[in-house]
Amino acid sequence: MMSVKTGALVRCHPAMALVAAALLCSACVSTSTTPKTTEKPTAPPATSAQKPAAPARGGTAPAAGAEAAATKVPTITAADGTKIAYEVSGTGPALLMLHGGGQSRKSWAERGYVDRLAKKFTVIRLDLRGSGDSGRPDTPAGYALDKVVADILAVADAAGAKRFHLYGFGHGATIGRYLAAQSDRVISAVLVGMEMGPAVSGPVKEALTSMRAKWQPMLEAQKAGTLDIKKLSPGDRDAWEHGVALSAIALGALLDYPPVQPADIKAPTLWLVGAADASGMENVKQFEGKLAGTKVTFKPLAGLSYTDSFARIDPVLAEVEPFLASTAQPAS
Repeated sequence: MMSVKTGALVRCHPAMALVAAALLCSACVSTSTTPKTTEKPTAPPATSAQKPAAPARGGTAPAAGAEAAATKVPTITAADGTKIAYEVSGTGPALLMLHGGGQSRKSWAERGYVDRLAKKFTVIRLDLRGSGDSGRPDTPAGYALDKVVADILAVADAAGAKRFHLYGFGHGATIGRYLAAQSDRVISAVLVGMEMGPAVSGPVKEALTSMRAKWQPMLEAQKAGTLDIKKLSPGDRDAWEHGVALSAIALGALLDYPPVQPADIKAPTLWLVGAADASGMENVKQFEGKLAGTKVTFKPLAGLSYTDSFARIDPVLAEVEPFLASTAQPAS
């Protein structure tokens, strides 16, 4: 996620920070007002060896495929023609990692996860469609759940992973829960900073609904050749230039995703939420009584906020690594 002013990871919901940023850029809120969150941006300072993930403004990144082409990052091509960039590191059982909203596959390496986990796993990281070096469809259908899931499985195929462990953070965990519920290829899943139930709800759902209603007609007008960017307000022009319209479409697709209950998940799953993440823990209270008899094990991350549950790698991996070791299978 990203703070509108700082770009640091923050938490109100797996999508809320991007929603807030997009709303700010599109003049839906004052540009001098910082959205209220339940936490402060607490990502620790960068060091020369380990920099924090820095989500791009509005959840956007460089033009799709530009950096991938320059650095020859491997890609797969989805059935609809969308390019999906990915990287593979390490040896051992396959571990497929799904980044949070406003992040990319690089965020895992920047924070140090790849160096740690690649010692025991073949780490497979991809840029979800609409992120990083992957393609950016300009219609809601381009972000349909079946397409996103197919992307991930196609990357696993390209990496030679018949079955794999799964690790998702934030938005990536929200997507990952569908894989854990639908695909027998998932050996085990680690879902961090995710909520059970609907993909989005409450104020986030309302914000995404408004965003999609605002920006989708503009994208359609652009395709029809009738959009005059000069006639947009300064705030909307700035938002358009920073890709907020496509972010609105990509995030808005979550409105169409079905809910997931703990009983729906097929694979052994570790569900981690920062104990200081008020929104996440409120969701946990709704589902704690529904975990018995399921394959989901919940653990709070003591003293950690949503931001910390990505940024503070040591206490997070102290829970993750033993779980992955207990469910590990030989590389396939």
